[in-house]
Amino acid sequence: MNLVLTRHAKSSWDNLNLTDHDRPLSRRGREDAKLIAKYLATYEYTYKTILCSTSKRTSETLEIFLNYIHKVDQVNYLSYLYHASAETIRKEIMTLDTGGTYMILGHNPGIEVFLRNLNNDSSLKAPTCSIALLSTVNNSLRLNKLITPKNLKSQ
Repeated sequence: MNLVLTRHAKSSWDNLNLTDHDRPLSRRGREDAKLIAKYLATYEYTYKTILCSTSKRTSETLEIFLNYIHKVDQVNYLSYLYHASAETIRKEIMTLDTGGTYMILGHNPGIEVFLRNLNNDSSLKAPTCSIALLSTVNNSLRLNKLITPKNLKSQ
């Protein structure tokens, strides 16, 4: 299995009357999402399923991604991925078919804690719009790469 574990792009705080769930992306968030989407497109994955939190910022991040990654069989918006814990993310990953490629698009701290636990590395950071490229090797999930917009901008 290949898995792209994604944290949403940077959200806007311009309208303080919005709930956390309804905050859209900021200008920087949209730019970062395009940058990451272009990078992801180089992998030419065919996604069996993309699982996305129902928040506005995650769905807007995914909309931008879908302009660059066109091979997607199914997209599911799941309310329980909104601020899901590391344990919820782990359980969701365990339900995925080991032969496919998937994306989960969600939030911190769940994503960051999940990656820290997976790598036994408490210093690991998953900033906004970061993607963790994971795969199963000998029935064990492994982090292959963590890509951030800052990494790509510095190349």
